[in-house]
Amino acid sequence: MTEKKTTPTFSTPMMRQYQRIKEQYQDCLLFFRLGDFYELFNDDAKVGSQVLNITLTKRPRGRDGDIPMAGVPFHAADNYIAKLIRAGYKVAICEQMSEPNSRGIVEREVIRIITPGTILDEKNLEKKEHNYVMSLSLNKKTVGIAVSDLSTGDFQTAEIKYAQSPKETNCEASLAVVLDNELARFSPSECILNETLYNNPDLVKLICRERKTNVSNYPDWNRHAEKAEENLTRHFKVVSSQSFGLEKNSEALRASASLLGYLKHTQKDRVDHIHTLKTYSPEEYLILDRSTISNLELFSTLRDREQKGTLIDVLDQTQTAMGGRMLREWIRKPLSRKEDIENRLLWVEEFLKNQPKREPLKNTLKQISDIPRLLSRLSVGIGNAYDLVNLKISLEQCLTVEKLLPENSSLDRIGSIPKNISETISLIETTITSDPPIDTKSGKMIRDGINNELDSLRKISSGGKNWIAELEAKEKKRSGITSLKIKFNRVFGYYIEISKANLKSVPKDYFRKQTMVGAERFITPELKVYEEKILTAEDRINKLEYAIFSETVSQVLSYTPTLHKVSHSIATIDCLLNFAEIAEKNNYAKPKITENSALKILDGRHPVVEKLSTDPFVPNDTLLNDKEHQLLVITGPNMAGKSVLMRQVAIITLLSHIGSFVPASSAEISLVDRIFVRSGASDFIASGLSTFMVEMVETANILNHATQKSLIIMDEIGRGTSTYDGISIAWSVAKYLVKNTRAKTLFATHYHELQELEEKFPERIKNFNVAVEQKEDGDPIFLHKLMPGGSSHSYAIAVAKLAGVPKKVTEEAQKMLEKLEHKNSTRGRDAAMPRLYRETDNNDANNILKEILDLDLNSLTPIEVVNIVLEIKKRLK
Repeated sequence: MTEKKTTPTFSTPMMRQYQRIKEQYQDCLLFFRLGDFYELFNDDAKVGSQVLNITLTKRPRGRDGDIPMAGVPFHAADNYIAKLIRAGYKVAICEQMSEPNSRGIVEREVIRIITPGTILDEKNLEKKEHNYVMSLSLNKKTVGIAVSDLSTGDFQTAEIKYAQSPKETNCEASLAVVLDNELARFSPSECILNETLYNNPDLVKLICRERKTNVSNYPDWNRHAEKAEENLTRHFKVVSSQSFGLEKNSEALRASASLLGYLKHTQKDRVDHIHTLKTYSPEEYLILDRSTISNLELFSTLRDREQKGTLIDVLDQTQTAMGGRMLREWIRKPLSRKEDIENRLLWVEEFLKNQPKREPLKNTLKQISDIPRLLSRLSVGIGNAYDLVNLKISLEQCLTVEKLLPENSSLDRIGSIPKNISETISLIETTITSDPPIDTKSGKMIRDGINNELDSLRKISSGGKNWIAELEAKEKKRSGITSLKIKFNRVFGYYIEISKANLKSVPKDYFRKQTMVGAERFITPELKVYEEKILTAEDRINKLEYAIFSETVSQVLSYTPTLHKVSHSIATIDCLLNFAEIAEKNNYAKPKITENSALKILDGRHPVVEKLSTDPFVPNDTLLNDKEHQLLVITGPNMAGKSVLMRQVAIITLLSHIGSFVPASSAEISLVDRIFVRSGASDFIASGLSTFMVEMVETANILNHATQKSLIIMDEIGRGTSTYDGISIAWSVAKYLVKNTRAKTLFATHYHELQELEEKFPERIKNFNVAVEQKEDGDPIFLHKLMPGGSSHSYAIAVAKLAGVPKKVTEEAQKMLEKLEHKNSTRGRDAAMPRLYRETDNNDANNILKEILDLDLNSLTPIEVVNIVLEIKKRLK
């Protein structure tokens, strides 16, 4: 954002006009239209020059002196604007509203403001991604959230309680979790706040963490929020907020009203395509937090932040932009109701059974344009006649889709296309030419027979060529000048051009209009009269055509609610058809959805790893429940496949909840309320959090919010600190999950000591390992197969060799490992550490005495002896 600055006082009329407009948009870079260029002045010019890498010049402006300037061609402005938006700036587009003439200064006004959340230029929007702008409203117990995608007309709101009472001590942490989840759900490109929230650095930091979210203070936020009910009911044409289900949700109302006010401000009130305010509740969906979305690599890879190598890359073969956006929404908002999930699975199955229908459906869907974004551009006043033609073609294809759906199937419920779209098709077909120009002000887009005056003027205009040809022939004969030509240009209009050699033969009723180097130009009274008639006709034609176009757009937009329903149906069909194609192509199975708390996967596969791997993927079985297989402690060396195995369980569970078939031979998936994935260690330096702090924050989130219905993936917890601390934390976390949450958990670790948990909780915990065979030379063969029981070897040095670590380093490491292992075996492996976790009964003094007698004091350091004595004292107490 640019800082508000006081512009200097100018003396010339144009610069005074600029100053007056700039003062109204001080937080924007003002793109000031001058002929064929958008010009930036003063500080705006300096910013534009740096960000856009364009020349900064100084032009004399009369008494105003030299003024810094930088400009871009108006026909190429979209790309420059997009670059400024990506850099975090807002741009106000100031257009010429009157034609240049000698009678006074050209009228100019700002026609729209472009911000990160209000981009509508198709080239700079991701086709299959929503572009959300968010508004937040807070009190001591609840947070109101409103989000809108201006490019599609989507508008949603929710009110979420984050504190049970105003006196709750950990409110800030609870709020952070709620906001983080919702930010992950929508991934907004922009967030507007009132001044109070904007001046809260912790809140702003949270919103911006790991995201490209621009946060700004909207000065009119409170003004719109204070009259929330009035503003919302007036725009959405309803009687009261009860129509939205928000009569008791004041914070949601305030957030929604401020956001609507912001969108109207940026689009100059042209937001009629936003016609519905939808309320949602996070409990309606399976919750995925930011860490889970990131660690499962659903939309971008952890390393490169690229889409290639992600779940969406494998899963998205949708044919339409609407379908692509819906698929991403389904992944971010998985279903939580069994009936809803089974309906989607049934529809996918219907498509699988009707294989001959799928190819024609795909080909038809490919011809459907992005209907919501077409409507949005038309609504805000930047659409053109070609958008109308594309809309008509798309709606015709929608009717074809309906005819291609399998007859007498459950798909009738989602594939029904409202019949009145034929009215929209007919309106566009009868009004707009089949191949209109992009420029709506230059005519040639309205069909004949629509308007009598237009038809009459066209006859005058089209007849002009014949009349000019006849006049030219007549004047040649009258003057005897065979080289005489009648020409036209926009500056001088019509004229008769005669070479210098023939000037003596010019008739007396010719009036000189312009002298050239080799010729002179003349006008006659007859030609002057016809020129005015022709030019007046063309100007009137263009204005009439634009008026008819605008009226047609208005009529089309009156069908917006219906057209959005059509778009939703097409997107749903596209997604379900896509699921069927993916299932057949990749041999996915239909999951059985249950409510019995068990998760049973046979021959499960990781969909992304399977797709990218050149070797055959090794499938695995997984059983989790709230009884003997509640928590699986998974050990095994690096590269054995522990992380892949655990993630594939999470992804198969997720796919089941979005209504997709899954990569397995069979799967029984119990409904879950949350999927938590805590994996690896990342240093978020920009947020000021260390590796271990991030690990503990995410662990705390899991422990505080997991329920018996949750699925938890914990990979290498405690690795971000010292060995003793790490084992202690990992042990305690696993024990807490078993005793306090009873959540289904996969717990991978290199701390082999944790395998003793199975002895402590045999009714809940089971040890598994990822199998490895050893070659004769001791190097491992990774089998990638999950087996019952624990493991005792990590093969870290062997992995280091495979990674290309210098031989000298690995040989030295091997010697050190052998020395440490010998020391441990001499004094007994349990001497200093594992006995701390034996947890013998307080009265079991005999066992404690035996442990003391077994200690090899000669091999212990003084500090180790002290630690053991302290532990014995604790146990005796």
